[in-house]
Amino acid sequence: MYWERSNMALSLWTLALALLVNLVLGAVLVLGVFTLMEQRILLGAIAGLVIGGIVVYAEATVGAQLFSLTFEEKRLIVVLAGIGAALGISGTMLTIEPEIN
Repeated sequence: MYWERSNMALSLWTLALALLVNLVLGAVLVLGVFTLMEQRILLGAIAGLVIGGIVVYAEATVGAQLFSLTFEEKRLIVVLAGIGAALGISGTMLTIEPEIN
């Protein structure tokens, strides 16, 4: 595989963990936003943006402290994290519908 041939600092389990963690975080974020939107739509929208930004910042900060990555490694892990988040968000939105009055 690509990451084994190029001596990447990231192991396969680290890449899988990035995908899985972001899948779960995406699903939890949607559930939280839906819950807030059932009370106030604007509150849910603002909270989703703020919490989403905090999650991205926290992941970038922790990742920078844990790993010393090349640009290619950073690009790969960002793509996998993005795919995981997109799957978590879209999967949750397809299965759960908010009850907005």
